[in-house]
Amino acid sequence: MLNMFKSLILAAETPLPDWVTTLFPILQKVFMWGLAAGALAIIILVLLQQSNSQGGAGAAITGATETYYAQNKGKSREGRLKLATTIVASVMGVIAVLYFVSLIIVTA
Repeated sequence: MLNMFKSLILAAETPLPDWVTTLFPILQKVFMWGLAAGALAIIILVLLQQSNSQGGAGAAITGATETYYAQNKGKSREGRLKLATTIVASVMGVIAVLYFVSLIIVTA
């Protein structure tokens, strides 16, 4: 199965250039450190956020989200933390895909 993915990315049975065999193991280590740093950042960002005790279906029924504060929540500290969490998680997803593509190219 690994050879199938490699054949999709590279031409059939061509030897890898020297720069690929030299650079990709270094990139894999950089990607792993990036994932570790991103995981720590997400843990810290989530711990800094307040809990959503009024969120969910209860807020939709009672109309608690129609306050002035709730409408401008994106400009507050909680909004910035939520945005930062989304950005870090997205970057981690891209890094994870790049890591596994580099792993397929080098090992297959």
